[in-house]
Amino acid sequence: METNLINTLIKLEPIFREAGDIAYKMQKHAKQSNKFDTGNELVDIVTDADLEVQEFLLKKMAKTALVDCRLLAEENTPSTRRFNPKGKVYLGIDPIDATSIYSRGGKFFNLVVSLHDGKDFLYTFKHFPALKWTHRIVHNKYTVYGRTPSFNLPPQAKTSIPFLIPWNPEKIIPKLYKGLVANGYNFVVYTDLTNDYGTTEMLICKQIAGRYVENPNAYDGLVSLHFAQAKKLKIYTGGPKGKLDLTIIKKRKIGFYYPGYFLVLNKRA
Repeated sequence: METNLINTLIKLEPIFREAGDIAYKMQKHAKQSNKFDTGNELVDIVTDADLEVQEFLLKKMAKTALVDCRLLAEENTPSTRRFNPKGKVYLGIDPIDATSIYSRGGKFFNLVVSLHDGKDFLYTFKHFPALKWTHRIVHNKYTVYGRTPSFNLPPQAKTSIPFLIPWNPEKIIPKLYKGLVANGYNFVVYTDLTNDYGTTEMLICKQIAGRYVENPNAYDGLVSLHFAQAKKLKIYTGGPKGKLDLTIIKKRKIGFYYPGYFLVLNKRA
């Protein structure tokens, strides 16, 4: 069944790219609003493009065997109710990842589709329509399409491990934190490093030393982890049962998440 689902997703990739093109065409005129009031634009902002693109995707997916998956979608659009809430395979959708970048007219917004079975990562698709740059991971086989874009980051980025407020790596992983700092790594608040790029693409392109995430969201929060696994990078995780558990999904104000943390370093394990 899982192989069939993966093959279905691969066949749908032209649709995913079409959805990205819809978002790109709407970018200049997309209407912006706040779906939450946390004060953090990285999670608060939504646009009418987010909603239109997600609904376009879900209508197409619901016509396939993917409809029996448990859907973890970023937005609450009508077709979310067509999927199986008790499905044993988890389908993640983020129609416009980095909406804050998208709403400012930036190019590093992307579409994310993922699949896992609660134990293993099966499929991740991350597409940047404005850059015509696409990443696909099937199990641990990583493929990239398109030309790698350029980045404009401060020199300290190469030794930096960005994180978001209110995450607190010094408290959550004190021993590991001290050891990494002693070895020349620098934990920095993501927005102090840049507002123009997401951390996953910076990790993929070796622009940063690593990435730290607490309570990753269920829509796009595990892309870096799947990439790190495929590239056999150094990975640290923690959760309620020891390591981060993909079967434990909780809900907070801003949506579903996996309780725990992960830290990946941009070097081979």
